[in-house]
Amino acid sequence: MLGELLGRPAWILLLCWSLAACCTGAMALQPPRITILRMPAELPLPGESVTVSCEALSGLPESTLLYWLENGFFVESLHPDGAVREGTVQEELQASGLALHRDLHFSSFNKQYLHTNFTCVVLSPLGVDTREVRWPSPALAPITGKSEGLG
Repeated sequence: MLGELLGRPAWILLLCWSLAACCTGAMALQPPRITILRMPAELPLPGESVTVSCEALSGLPESTLLYWLENGFFVESLHPDGAVREGTVQEELQASGLALHRDLHFSSFNKQYLHTNFTCVVLSPLGVDTREVRWPSPALAPITGKSEGLG
């Protein structure tokens, strides 16, 4: 009866769509999202080796990219010497989709990086999500001078 109401092609399309939705789960219909951006707890010191980690979740394992940008450019194109480089993408299949992990490595941190926009990007045909690196604020210097009283 449903086939008579919708016509055969529409009915078959509806059936295929509902089967795909049931079999792939709700996550496959969601855009990818960054779940964790792991940073050092304290502001890195100049010359220090530093790693920032980005983790994302996607429902389309075969069609998802996870990468880092520096001021909108690919990191490896700006640092052919490897001073700043991406680690390899690690993938783990989970019930809710594909978990991806990629590190950004600084071999010798410098103050210039504090004012540089580093962005983790996860991209699939369903959408894109980004997260910018926000370095920890430097600790306030303790007050060492004596204050004069009013009276």
